[in-house]
Amino acid sequence: MRTVYPYYEVDRRRARSTVLGFLTVATLVGTFVMDLGLPDGVAAWAPYCLAIVLALQWKGTLAIAAVAVTAMVFMFLGEWSGPPGDLETDVTNRVIGVVTIMSIALACLYIDWRRKRLLQSRAVIASSHDRLRSFVNSLNSAGVVLCDLRGRVTEWNQGAQLLTGHSTEDIVKQPLYRVFPGKADPVARWARICQTVRKEGKAVREEAYQHRDGSWCWLHIVVKPLRDRFRRLQGYSLVIHDLTKATASTTRSEIHTRPVSPILTNGFDVVRYRCRFEPCRTLESLDTQIGQLMGDSGNECPVLHTRALGEWIHPLDQERVWNTVEEAVRARRPYITVYRLLTVAGTEKWVWDEGEAAVTDDESIVGLEGFLAEIG
Repeated sequence: MRTVYPYYEVDRRRARSTVLGFLTVATLVGTFVMDLGLPDGVAAWAPYCLAIVLALQWKGTLAIAAVAVTAMVFMFLGEWSGPPGDLETDVTNRVIGVVTIMSIALACLYIDWRRKRLLQSRAVIASSHDRLRSFVNSLNSAGVVLCDLRGRVTEWNQGAQLLTGHSTEDIVKQPLYRVFPGKADPVARWARICQTVRKEGKAVREEAYQHRDGSWCWLHIVVKPLRDRFRRLQGYSLVIHDLTKATASTTRSEIHTRPVSPILTNGFDVVRYRCRFEPCRTLESLDTQIGQLMGDSGNECPVLHTRALGEWIHPLDQERVWNTVEEAVRARRPYITVYRLLTVAGTEKWVWDEGEAAVTDDESIVGLEGFLAEIG
């Protein structure tokens, strides 16, 4: 069907042009024949004007000029070849006809000129939109998302696809609260964000996001309003950067000399730990702040210190978390994962877990060092 369609479109245009050309010529010739049989040139100009309008739809400027000149020539020929009548009435009717034909021809020429200008401006706008879309799609390191007033995604560039793992077909027309759901009441959260954008002109968010393959990342999102030249709100734009990749690409010396995560730079309360490199991640050392994170209001920290980190993770998340940690450590890069942690009271807390392997001089893995931070 895709191969046949262009040829079908060409054939349809050819058929339309042929029909319009036949109607234009037939109207001209038919009007001239009719004019030869009518005395005093009564109403002969009306069909000629119709032929000019048909010429506008047929070939545009050249056809309009040719039909208008031919119509005036036919009117003069009709005066000399037609039946005899009142000379003054005949001349008056044909002068009125010539003026009317000239007026209609000039009006059609103006319409054709405006139509060509409009088509050219549309072509320029379409070309600029295509160039802009190509430029936006070439930004592989940054996700660019556009949405309408209702918050439904209209543009989803290649960078956003790489950052999230979701294709354009999956996301376009989806509301933002489904694309970036967060942890609680996403509809109200995005309503507040859009309200802030409308009032302040900008909103900046940093939040955890689960990739389509199940891995987690930390996204930096800048939301701005989209307005037309009359300052009317047309929608919203989102520019997204992955802070996790920037963190993972730092060298080992940089990791020990400055904070390695936006969690630390944003002032989150964190709990540092050291554990063994095994699925249960048996703890070797742990900050005393773990009691606050685990909801331990008593003096149970010694008991908590004797447990393994993997035992606090929600059973549904344990396998996924270990697979993420093991894959990162084997690849010699820091690991980042988000999961549900079970407190002393049995409640769930979402935590950000980030760390790296502790190795000896001969690159042997002797454990894991990292930190936990509550994010929801």
